[in-house]
Amino acid sequence: MSTVGYKEYDILCVGSCVQDILIEGMGPDSFAEPVTVLGSVLFTTGGDAANEAIVLGRLGDRAGLVARIDDGPVGEALYRNLTEEKIDLSYLCRDEASRSTTAFVILEEDGGHKFFLHKGYEEGISLKEIDMDMLQKTRAVCIGSLYTSYRLDRGGAAVLMREARKAGVLTFADMDHDVEQLGPRAMDSVYPYVDYLLPSIEEARYITGKDNERDAAAELLSRGTDTAVIKLGDKGCYVRSREEEFYVDPFEVAAKDTTGCGDNFTAGFIHSVLGGRSLYECARFACAAGAVNSLDIGAHMAVRSSPQIERFMDKTGQRKITR
Repeated sequence: MSTVGYKEYDILCVGSCVQDILIEGMGPDSFAEPVTVLGSVLFTTGGDAANEAIVLGRLGDRAGLVARIDDGPVGEALYRNLTEEKIDLSYLCRDEASRSTTAFVILEEDGGHKFFLHKGYEEGISLKEIDMDMLQKTRAVCIGSLYTSYRLDRGGAAVLMREARKAGVLTFADMDHDVEQLGPRAMDSVYPYVDYLLPSIEEARYITGKDNERDAAAELLSRGTDTAVIKLGDKGCYVRSREEEFYVDPFEVAAKDTTGCGDNFTAGFIHSVLGGRSLYECARFACAAGAVNSLDIGAHMAVRSSPQIERFMDKTGQRKITR
């Protein structure tokens, strides 16, 4: 095989890695009872960058995780879980001065969920801890996610993406809720260096002030991003680039748990872009990956391979939505 143009990684996922504790069988009535017997409790790795790296590895991409975890019991559990996946951990920082976040995820009967965060401290990788030489070794980089990358959110993300662009690397950025109240314009310096920005509709509304996904996407393009991919949950997605715009209808599934569906969507989209698919095909594969994830409990338990998603797409209908 020729090594001309060869890169060690297809994708490096930069950002959050936390502990998820998913709890099934707890509802409003639970607090009125002396004892509640839970349906299930799952301890696992979570956080957007970690979820995306794990799923990308399963889809067959050479993925690496660039994140920081603590050196205590939580960090040890996260590290053991990550070593079982098909991802490179060369850029994972373990550090005794920080404490990783734990997310308690209460699963609802309709497949929804509520998050309760026990926030860590000194968490999240900083720009000075990132070996920028890694950009010469990868085809793409994804920040997962803006607004929950902590120290990177205060200027480092823009520098990282700018340097990635200089290195000829494809850039992706997922997004999350503004948990630290940085403000809707806090990431404006990042967007001009983002090839593909993938917020949910709620996040897009927050940062743009626009209620409609079309108006929100137009605003994101005006701020510099090349392509806006807005996740619409059970209504599929809306995509707008400088050349085209379209919706993709959702796949028909009975969701068991929607935790991490957005991260699986992002991973599916990145996998497809790296595979050279058309923009529409990328968005459709992404919708399918998110739908498959909803069929099991956890943020990265259901997706196992690219052929699995292809079979799902062949066998599963899409619900037509009048827009």
